[in-house]
Amino acid sequence: MRQTTQFKLPFHDGEREITVTQNIVIVGANGAGKTRLGAWIEIQSEYRSIVHRISAQKSLSMPDSTSPIALQKAQSFLLYGYQDAGEADGFHYKSGHRWGNRPAISLLNDFDRLMIFLFSEHYEKSSIFLQAAKAVQHRVEPPETKIDITKKIWESILPHRELIIGGGTIKTKIRGSGDTGYNASEMSDGERVIFYLIGQCLAAPRNGIIVIDEPELHLHKSIQIPLWNELEQQRDDCLFVYITHDLDFSAAKESSAKIWLKSYNGAEWDWATIPQVEQLPEELLLEVIGSRKPVVFVEGENGSFDVALYRAILKGFLVIPVGSCSRVIQSVKALRENPQIHHMEIFGVIDRDRRVDTELQALERIGVFPLSVAEVENLFCTPEIINIVATKLEKDPAEVFARVQQFVLEKLNDELETQISLHCASEVRFKLNLFDDKAKGAEGLQNALTGLISAININAIYADVKSKFTDVITLNDYKEMLKLYNRKSLSSQIGKFFGFNNSELPGYVVRLAKGSMNSEITDALRPYFGNFSRYIV
Repeated sequence: MRQTTQFKLPFHDGEREITVTQNIVIVGANGAGKTRLGAWIEIQSEYRSIVHRISAQKSLSMPDSTSPIALQKAQSFLLYGYQDAGEADGFHYKSGHRWGNRPAISLLNDFDRLMIFLFSEHYEKSSIFLQAAKAVQHRVEPPETKIDITKKIWESILPHRELIIGGGTIKTKIRGSGDTGYNASEMSDGERVIFYLIGQCLAAPRNGIIVIDEPELHLHKSIQIPLWNELEQQRDDCLFVYITHDLDFSAAKESSAKIWLKSYNGAEWDWATIPQVEQLPEELLLEVIGSRKPVVFVEGENGSFDVALYRAILKGFLVIPVGSCSRVIQSVKALRENPQIHHMEIFGVIDRDRRVDTELQALERIGVFPLSVAEVENLFCTPEIINIVATKLEKDPAEVFARVQQFVLEKLNDELETQISLHCASEVRFKLNLFDDKAKGAEGLQNALTGLISAININAIYADVKSKFTDVITLNDYKEMLKLYNRKSLSSQIGKFFGFNNSELPGYVVRLAKGSMNSEITDALRPYFGNFSRYIV
């Protein structure tokens, strides 16, 4: 079992150490130098004599039959690419013989060497067992060879399949079937890569370091983590270093140390350990730090029209939907307050809802910006969008807008008491959140509560809110209606004035925004992003 240790990696100002208690996941975007870092660990690091690297660029051509050779030669052939490499200095041969002097880009074609090694080890152990069994009268327990272990793990990962080990041959068949099976070369990519990965990990040096470039390659997501967890348990003497761009894989390796590989300039790497951010899921954190764009958190879910519209308009940002407005606020605060990622641009965009100006100003100070409409869905109802869609559909924009405006006015009038009450309740809730929780003692807390409640004048709040709504209705101020009126279904309801059914209007606007009218729609909606509009290019 490995002990806690220090592990060194190259950095732009030399080398840096991280404390290793588990295994390591190095995650980075394409072009961040992941493969070259793996090659550096194998060929140039101080650990090179015990490193065994499994390349992402590998041939999965599996031979149908194999002949064993002397075990030491087979092991050297696999690990170093040269049969006569000595165990003490074999790593010197790796770059030239195993990788053809191109360790970062060479296609590794060693499936035949792996098979030779596994069968040579199996043959040697079987021979020793046979001699021991002949020498004594009592039963000698047969050994478990690496092929036996490979078969056991392979079948546990693919329980519907069975490996048939012969004298230098491997076949597979559907478990329980009566057929003779099919040859190794006829296995699927998934079946072959699982066999390959198991065998390579079993072949790694004792107490070594196993570097795996793209551990998720050719593997279905459902079997990636079970396979690697099983291999880690089987080789608990080794340190596993996974190098990946797959954020789901990285997040799933919960107990591993995580390193974010920021960049590589051809000679030096820039990296950092991934921080722990309270109340923020790791997969979300990984998505943020893996981005080369500024990040904006928004309300909603992937697949919704509003999130699709955000992504079409905010092309210079990584748009991450996190559900509720409270999650947006929490995510922005947590990341902005973390010193390890202070250099990143993190923002939030939320619905205006029924928030008072004081609350909106406080949110902007922490990087969370409200829209100038009550709901993001109201963006589909703006006069500018109505004009664009009507023109595109060869309808009279002024006539369509007049009908929409009258419809929204009538709907708001029908719900006026409800809308006013909801706005009042929201303001009261905000004022209650201002309770002085630093008050001490029963009397102090009671006085704080009494003072807070006495300062909340429901009649005054109601009158003020009602006045705002009355003014908007009297003036027939459409834009102010969209700012005050919380009704998510409004964009679907007005679709009938364009000849659309149900949610066809939002879907149509999103298609336009993703296509040739992106700039027109972006320009039209930019003002509705309030103070965040200055970041929209």
